[in-house]
Formats: sequence, C-alpha cells, structure tokens
Amino acid sequence: MLLRGSVFIHLDPRVEGVAVPPWFRGHPQLVLQVGLDMAVPILDLMVDKDGVRGTLSFNHSPWFCSIPWDAVFALQDDNGKGMIWPEALPEEIQDELAREAGIAPPPEPSAALLEALMDDDDEDEDEAPRRPTLRVVEGGGEPEPEAASPATPVASRVPHLRLVKS
Repeated sequence: MLLRGSVFIHLDPRVEGVAVPPWFRGHPQLVLQVGLDMAVPILDLMVDKDGVRGTLSFNHSPWFCSIPWDAVFALQDDNGKGMIWPEALPEEIQDELAREAGIAPPPEPSAALLEALMDDDDEDEDEAPRRPTLRVVEGGGEPEPEAASPATPVASRVPHLRLVKS
C-alpha cells in the first residue's frame, strides 16, 4: 500500500505502547496518514514487525509517533480500499456499528434526562404539561411578497420558519 501512495492507519491511541500527541490519548479512534511521498516528508518512517514509527506533523509541529500493531484495527489506501481487523475494533466503535446496523439497543438515557423525566411524573395530573408551542406573530416577519404569479417557481413560494424571540 505504501508503494502506491499514502496509507491511513486507524488505531486506538489508548492501547499501551502507543506514542502520539497527548491530546489524542483519550479518544477511541485516531487516523494517521503516512506515506513515502508526503507533502511533509516522514524521513524516519519505519514499518516492521513491531509496528509503525516515524516523526509525523501535527499542525506543522513534528511529533515522534510509535504505533504497535496491537493498536491498529484498519489500514486504508488513498482510494478507500484496505483491511480491517474487527476483533481489534475499540468497544465504542463496535457498539456504534451495532447500533447503526440495528442489532443493538440505543444507549441508556443519561442520568440528567432520567431525572427530568421523573420530575415531570411528579406534576399534578390535572395540570397540563408545559410544552413549547408555535404561534403566529403579526408584523414580526419580512414584508409579504407580491402575490405570486403562476409563473413564479414553487421553490420561491415555499414557506420557511424563522426564530422570533418574544
């Protein structure tokens, strides 16, 4: 893949032995681009049985990176072709893929949402729930356009919503 262009390395930067800038360490996924003919050359690029190492550029600043193969879960070329190791996918990505495929339940609601829902249940049953409503505001919008002629394109006559603070 490196001989044909650049390679995108999909990795979990939290895996032990990964050396990347610290602001990426807490994320479940990081994609790094490496190649032999990059705009910013990677003069010390090394790919071997242990992984990938080299000085990469982050916001025009050099940073020595070391990526052991244990952290890599996919490789992709410039055309989007590549390889994926599903068993190496971080749990968060596996869960997201399962949700998108419809084979897993959506995530549990947050504690704040559950608390808000519980507070709503405590309201008087006679009291109507307070929900946002739409209302017509006279004179609050733009001037009415001249009556649209039949030759006026439909797209120019489509109504739209606009936020009006009361």
